[in-house]
Amino acid sequence: MTGGARGALAVALLVGVLTAGAGMASAGPAASGPRTAACDWPMWGYAPARTFATTCPSAVTASTASKLRLRWFFNTRDVVTATPALVDGTLYVGDWSGRVYALRAADGTPRWTFDAEPQPLVYSGQVVASAAVADVRGDRTVFVPSGKAMYALRASDGHLLWKHTLGHGDPARDPTEIESSPVVADGKVIFGWDVHNSEKGSPAGLMALDARTGRERWKLVTAPDADARASTPRPTGPGCGDVWGSPAVDVARKLVIAGTGNCTQAASWGRFSDAMFAVDLETGALRWTYQPHPSNRDDLDFAGAPNLIDEGGRPLAGLGNKDGKYYLVDRTNGAPVAAVTATQPGLNRPGGNYSTGGFIGPAAYGNGIVVGGTAVGPAPYLHGIDIARATLAWQDPAPSATYAATGIAGDVAFVGGTDFTLRAVAVDTGRQLWSHAMKGAVSGGAVISRQDVFAVAGIREPGLQKRSRSSGVYRFSLHGPPAKIHIRPPTPSSTAARPSAPQECVGAPCAMAFDLKKPPAGLTPTATLEIRERPFRLHFAATGLGPASGWMRPGTPAATAGATAYAVFLSESDDDPTGGLVCVLDADLACTGTRVPRRGATYNRATIVAVKDTKTLPTLADGFERLVTTVSFDPPLQPSPR
Repeated sequence: MTGGARGALAVALLVGVLTAGAGMASAGPAASGPRTAACDWPMWGYAPARTFATTCPSAVTASTASKLRLRWFFNTRDVVTATPALVDGTLYVGDWSGRVYALRAADGTPRWTFDAEPQPLVYSGQVVASAAVADVRGDRTVFVPSGKAMYALRASDGHLLWKHTLGHGDPARDPTEIESSPVVADGKVIFGWDVHNSEKGSPAGLMALDARTGRERWKLVTAPDADARASTPRPTGPGCGDVWGSPAVDVARKLVIAGTGNCTQAASWGRFSDAMFAVDLETGALRWTYQPHPSNRDDLDFAGAPNLIDEGGRPLAGLGNKDGKYYLVDRTNGAPVAAVTATQPGLNRPGGNYSTGGFIGPAAYGNGIVVGGTAVGPAPYLHGIDIARATLAWQDPAPSATYAATGIAGDVAFVGGTDFTLRAVAVDTGRQLWSHAMKGAVSGGAVISRQDVFAVAGIREPGLQKRSRSSGVYRFSLHGPPAKIHIRPPTPSSTAARPSAPQECVGAPCAMAFDLKKPPAGLTPTATLEIRERPFRLHFAATGLGPASGWMRPGTPAATAGATAYAVFLSESDDDPTGGLVCVLDADLACTGTRVPRRGATYNRATIVAVKDTKTLPTLADGFERLVTTVSFDPPLQPSPR
């Protein structure tokens, strides 16, 4: 994963809480893909073409979506950013702890669980990508990546069939990781891998394994790459072609199409930097590459997964970029067809190789319209694109930024976001049809079946070790008894003094940054924060914040409600941001607080928010819209009044 990609994922998981086997037989032909019914959803994107749109004659439509109700909630052990795979009444999904679950779709009870071997050097979680389910020579198999390994599990009981591990050397030093969701086609399990901008030249690229044995069938190394176009071929530098997005497959044309990440050093630019590319399904040989940008280090990755679209008799591949454009190319040769601008990149650090905006989660294609969300950067964040005309069909100003996949069934699209909300919108107009508050930011996609919608939610800042308590899998349905969300109680922990390590803002003033959310036009604010744990004291001072209402994005519920003041809050965890007010900024944009919101609690975040009511935390849904700036603490603070 590239530097900007890592930053983007961090933001994806942050913004919602800113409110408050070897030795097997030789390879042989396997099944060409999943033998599943139309109302199953066996892999990320629904099918190898990655349209993220089901062909199931679903009863969930634009006219019925408002009747969806929560029917069950399954509380996972940690954050879920993967989209479940649904096959024959069972959901298969993994979480950040490395646990893979097979859940009964009817009631959410586990059929089995499997714990992957933990890898110490993952960026965010052990399992971040989605599983794929296929019948391989009559054996239903679940393929799921964890860390730098691809696992094949027997679907009936979770038994390990094989494991293929990438990388080399000391696991504590090896940056290899699979964040790409596999696609199963032509007897192969195909996926990308990345190395987090490794400066040691560790390889990244695209790989195909035999679905039956796990043995390598082919691989294409994209970073570092020997650039054949140069007069003297030379390796490109680190991070110039990581594949942290996911491939799509045109089975008929025997093409695998994927996107790559940015280049951390412009001098190391190569043919796989910020590119869409296609390889031969049988051999992995390169067929074409397409690069819309000249050499740069602006973190303009192709993430998500290409949508394979047939429009007007022409085979197209469409993929959004972090520059805010959705690109269409001829998938037979990579020739550019169109580029539709939906928004601008989230380059709050120009030239700094860190973009948090544009298209990162994949879009969905149905009824001639691509529906997709964009990430933290310029609004709006939800877009409909008319493919035949290559123009914007609509945009919705209300939803907050999203890193989640969109899913389509007929005339209705589902997408979640950083505002802890799952929404249903009309594909043709973007009109909101239904919404539901979630217990965390939604970074995984929704799966739609006959009368059900399955979704996930969860949040934890990458790098923090404390697991999420409220993450999980949800079933919404048109029929059945209603349910409530039950969160497992926290594990008792000691609040005794622990060995202290220096932390930013604790014991000494620190400068708080304003690069996560762009300040209102014309403002260049500054801020400092200092916290003492025992006895507790927090002091915050700022300049140049402007009116509190200026931080609200027009068209959002937060803007409608308004803001009149700035307040400092402490929150106990990212996934369940309960906490309390510490102090309200005075006319000089400063405040000091000594009251601990809840004695005995620990706090992992201090946040400055533009509020209308200074006595309560903002709602989860409008939290990011009210954000001014924030800082996290690991280990959490243990404030005491004495």
